[in-house]
Amino acid sequence: MIDIVLSADERYARYAAVVMASALANSPTPEQFRFFLLTPGLDPETPPRLRQVAESSGAQLQVIQASPEGAGGIDVGRFGPAGLLRLQMDRYLPEDCHRVIYLDCDLVILGDLADLWHTPLQGRTVAAVMDLCNPSNLGSRDGFDGYFNSGVMLIDLEAWRRERVAERAFEYLRTSGQGLKFPDQDALNHVMVDNWLPLSPVWNFQPTAYAAVEKAYTHLRPFLGDLEQAIRSPRIVHFIGSVKPWHPACEHPLQPWFLDYAGKTAWPIDAEALKRELSWLKRFRLALKQPKIRRRRHKTRMA
Repeated sequence: MIDIVLSADERYARYAAVVMASALANSPTPEQFRFFLLTPGLDPETPPRLRQVAESSGAQLQVIQASPEGAGGIDVGRFGPAGLLRLQMDRYLPEDCHRVIYLDCDLVILGDLADLWHTPLQGRTVAAVMDLCNPSNLGSRDGFDGYFNSGVMLIDLEAWRRERVAERAFEYLRTSGQGLKFPDQDALNHVMVDNWLPLSPVWNFQPTAYAAVEKAYTHLRPFLGDLEQAIRSPRIVHFIGSVKPWHPACEHPLQPWFLDYAGKTAWPIDAEALKRELSWLKRFRLALKQPKIRRRRHKTRMA
């Protein structure tokens, strides 16, 4: 079995469905997937719709409703309690879960997750991809030793329990978490210093890679080859930032793939309807950017 953990409230549950649909579509053996959705609560009609996505491919989905324990005094930020639930995933998952892949819900899978699942952790608790936008990586000769993006993580769950990751992360948030832009991610980076393994950026392709390669960013120069590979052959596309692929103003070159997989769920997204939500001026500005968007999209080789 390949165990996948997602965390979402009702707002993001429909996008969790996109993650599941794309993961299943890109696996030759989708029946090996076992999904766990941690949630502070969903509308009654939502879990059956989510299960339909998984079960139509022979996979399993368990929806686990919970509230973060011991979260008093913690500023959860704009992500709400769902962002904290993933820190305590070890409390809610079955005892036979020893290794898991955690996935955010603002991404789309374009490769076989079995390849990520079988990655050796080399004694580390977590494997993840460097966050290209975080200033802690600026000027570092080895940026992969800096700050990771927690939207995609391969986790040794037994080590997660043994290292008391949740407790230590919550303590950090109580003492230092006020005003953090990414509270749960910052807490994980604090706890996981020297205990995470860098993954290829193909496993968490972030749009900053386009500009990094086109402009040869100095602080990322040692990794430009890896970023070029991620542009050509991303395995997981992460739509980081405030503008998501379901927003009318999205300019991400790979948005069409997210919309395509959304169409395979109970919550399809009409691309043309999205455009009509924009004012004529914003539509005009978006049209001017289409050549660059298409140029970037054509750099990606899709199977």
